[in-house]
Amino acid sequence: MSIDTNLDSSSRVEEVIGEVARWPGITVADHRYGGREFRLGEREVGHVHYTGTVDIAFPKLVHDALVDAGWTEAHHVVPHSTWTTFRVRSDADVQRALDLLRLSYLYNALSRADTPDAAAALDAVDLGAELDRIDPPTVVRKRFAALRDRVGY
Repeated sequence: MSIDTNLDSSSRVEEVIGEVARWPGITVADHRYGGREFRLGEREVGHVHYTGTVDIAFPKLVHDALVDAGWTEAHHVVPHSTWTTFRVRSDADVQRALDLLRLSYLYNALSRADTPDAAAALDAVDLGAELDRIDPPTVVRKRFAALRDRVGY
């Protein structure tokens, strides 16, 4: 494991930004509180601060399951919201940050499947394979399955 210096943190954040920017339908812009924000159409998928903090909003059920499983934490500023905070402190944390952002991306794409950006994103991914690779808690998988059934994707 590497020692977390500002340079390490910045390079890890750049790695996250670079990867998420390649996802179909994602736009990247400056975030109002610093760092970079990822959007799929009108929806924010999450944002990352250059200190290595990744903030992502999830539906309450998904939020609670991910926090309870130790995948992420309640938001560092607004802990009673559905926002989460994950801190990228090591090289190994980069993949977890990407997996959390990917879950948000996939969930937002499914929940907005009737929009062009989301439909294009869903057409470009194998949702089942993505969830198998990420292997989220069972509650999260069930929520994805219910949403997928509801939208008919």
